[in-house]
Amino acid sequence: MSFEYISKISLTLALMLALTACGSGGNDSKIAENKETLTSPPVTNNNPQGDYKIIIYGNSHSSSLGALLETIITHQLSNTSVQTMTVGGRFLDEIAEIDSNIDKLSENNWSHAIFQGQKYSQSGAVDYPTDATERMISVAKEQKITPILFPEHPQKGNPAEAKQVYDLHLSISTKQPSCVAPIGFVWNRVLEIMPSVNLYNADGNHASYAGNVLTAMVFYEIITSELADTMQFDADINLSQQEQAMFAQVVTEVLNLYPACGAQ
Repeated sequence: MSFEYISKISLTLALMLALTACGSGGNDSKIAENKETLTSPPVTNNNPQGDYKIIIYGNSHSSSLGALLETIITHQLSNTSVQTMTVGGRFLDEIAEIDSNIDKLSENNWSHAIFQGQKYSQSGAVDYPTDATERMISVAKEQKITPILFPEHPQKGNPAEAKQVYDLHLSISTKQPSCVAPIGFVWNRVLEIMPSVNLYNADGNHASYAGNVLTAMVFYEIITSELADTMQFDADINLSQQEQAMFAQVVTEVLNLYPACGAQ
């Protein structure tokens, strides 16, 4: 989801003041907060385990993800338990402004945290700050949670947007090591080989039911380390056996090319 934000001047000035001012407890606090943002705890791999507790931060693009992950994981891995929570908002920087949202990372021994909703400029004319996303990743890693960045699929008719959004999230992972889900590349590949499949909602931006299932399959493989192309047909998923099999095959194919947690 693109969001054109006019100016970064106030953020730049605030950062300069925080780094140069002295003698004030408030400024000392800001400096400490900036230093905290720059720390880079190691990534804990919680994938090969039987109980998954997944917290999802994001907007309407991720609102269906939790329920689908619960359905898919429990059906494919019958001896596992899955619990999800979604913390909603417009964008990650706005979500991170609410302290109670950040506090949730330490409240339930989460195994994985998914972060969706980093602002980006569809035109490429504006570079939006990523410090809020980096801070959330850092807090997750301090809690031994596996962080996964969720770059959204491209908007309909603009397949090049997949690389733009993926590269943005990849750049975040170079500053705060984390997994990066290659969602857009999976969507582009499915549309190449299944041009008649309807992955989009009527607005050409949000996912249809099929699109949400495809995205959830990507996270299934990333979170469990089980290959999607070995998934069994799930009658609870309202897609044909052929569609499910093809989606799963593409997910594993693309993750071989763009390994999510190899992007650290």
